Amino acid sequence: LSAQSAPLRPRLSENSVPRMASLLLAPISCVGSALAQCAGACAATACCKLLTCGCLASPLSTNIFYSAILLVATVAALILRYTRQDLSVCVSGDCDDGSASTWMPTGSASYDLCEGGRCEGMWAVFRISFSLAALFSVLLLLSCCKSEFSVLVHRGFWAAKLIGLAAISVGTLFTPNDVFAYYAWVARFIAPGFLLYQLVSFVDAGYTINERLVDRDEESPPRPLLCFANGSGVAWKGLNLLLCLCLYSALLAGTGAMYYFFPQADCPFNPSAITSTL
Repeated sequence: LSAQSAPLRPRLSENSVPRMASLLLAPISCVGSALAQCAGACAATACCKLLTCGCLASPLSTNIFYSAILLVATVAALILRYTRQDLSVCVSGDCDDGSASTWMPTGSASYDLCEGGRCEGMWAVFRISFSLAALFSVLLLLSCCKSEFSVLVHRGFWAAKLIGLAAISVGTLFTPNDVFAYYAWVARFIAPGFLLYQLVSFVDAGYTINERLVDRDEESPPRPLLCFANGSGVAWKGLNLLLCLCLYSALLAGTGAMYYFFPQADCPFNPSAITSTL
């Protein structure tokens, strides 16, 4: 009677536990897969929007941004030129100089990028110059015609410009020096035209700054110079004269430095080019 009155307990087979676990884990895996797909789609959309975002900047901000790119590239070129720092990258455990990489196993496949001094000194400068020339040549072709698209290209797509410049710079490390030897030969004929354009830009900027400073003195009443009163109307003209004296001093100092640092006897072109600037 006691055996008949005892409650009946279901017996679990050996395959029932894995089946129940799979039933519990199936919704979790589906939710995880859906979240991963959503995160990947959001990341791809964000990258696309970042690269294709116009993000129009003001003309002043655009000029500052381009000037910052040129300044950073110039400083990097000067450092690589005079320190003769090589751009070689050893991706192996066995390099030519005997150094071992800490993140590659010993005996792995080796590749020395830009090895043997191919990317030091002037060759590094040529690579930086070529990267900038390629970027601004593309921008010139895309913005040569006056249109809304040209304005968008000139003042937008900042992330795409930086990524493109970085990609070109990395690509130059795989390029042989013969390409940059031809580039340097062609650049010496194109550079005078670029210098002439810079001279015209500087002259135009000088006249523009002069007119603006003089106009501030000729206002009624004259505009004060910072916290200084300008009752006589000559404060801005005095600032203009001070700027002229500073620029002439810098010009003479720079000319003397060029006479000192650039060879005169071995290259007759150097003294003639420096003297013509005076």
